[in-house]
Amino acid sequence: MMRSIMLATLGLACFGTWTRAEHAKIHLDVSGPNNTKQTAFVDQTPPESGKNPRPVLKAKVGDPIRIEWVMTNVYPHKTLENVVVHFFIARQDKVGQKDLPDLSGDVVLETAFDMDFKPGAKAGQRNTVRIETPGVYLVRVESKQTQSDHEHFSAIDLVIEGSKSKP
Repeated sequence: MMRSIMLATLGLACFGTWTRAEHAKIHLDVSGPNNTKQTAFVDQTPPESGKNPRPVLKAKVGDPIRIEWVMTNVYPHKTLENVVVHFFIARQDKVGQKDLPDLSGDVVLETAFDMDFKPGAKAGQRNTVRIETPGVYLVRVESKQTQSDHEHFSAIDLVIEGSKSKP
């Protein structure tokens, strides 16, 4: 009898995890000089910092940093209405920081738009930035307002080293 209860409980636990619908796939690439590159794939909230450690890319002050991301609606038959797609590069205190940085502070770049995300639809963006202040920055793209119990994001920590050279 105890074995039957354990198997039933295990089956329900696995079924519950399996049926939790995922609505987004996100691919984020951050590239620096000399073919340095980090890639992050989808993670989810809660917690805000996600469940997986973030990749780290190091670059120097003034280096061109290329960012490219693509978000895909992976629901096969459902349009996600009024979804907000939010992207930012913001300064944070340290690599792997759990709290999201204050976006009213030191933000290098921030974009957001809302859309009806049809099945299989994709949204993406390419940017090249040069950061002139050494420090640790969070590069993050995220979904918001998906009418779900969780949201999806991809993120990479960017470490800018060195000091700004004088002309």
